[in-house]
Amino acid sequence: MYDLLCTMAERPAPFCQYTAPDLWTRPHIAASMLAFHIDGSNDLASRKQESIVSIVDWIAERFAVDGKRVCDLGCGPGLYANRLAQKGAQVTGVDISTSSLAYARGHAPSAAPTGAPSYRLANYLEDPLPQEQDLVLLIYADYCALSPSQRRTLLARMRSTA
Repeated sequence: MYDLLCTMAERPAPFCQYTAPDLWTRPHIAASMLAFHIDGSNDLASRKQESIVSIVDWIAERFAVDGKRVCDLGCGPGLYANRLAQKGAQVTGVDISTSSLAYARGHAPSAAPTGAPSYRLANYLEDPLPQEQDLVLLIYADYCALSPSQRRTLLARMRSTA
């Protein structure tokens, strides 16, 4: 019994399990995550509202997004994608959360210069990504939650979208 308890008390190896999809696909957890995303007053799941506005302005200016195809991986409720569409980008948002995508679609700007963003339910580590993109974004801390091998996979997948 002592050996079993000692084994149970051992720290797991870094990145030995990838559980991030559970946060976004289990309905009760996904609802809470969505609420944190759209709160706008804290940085728990997304940046604060004023930070998002500044980041979108910087992206739009730095990369001249007007008329460009932009893929927003892990787009969540479209907080960046919808604003980038208003700046003239042709945006495709990719996310694993049905509840976040439903919110994004429901709040998409219908009067955006190039139309409302399109949203895809997909796991950006496994499922096909939009091709022929001018800019691929992964905003917030998604990258940090990935193992080194997942990071290499994602970067190669992002590069192949060009």
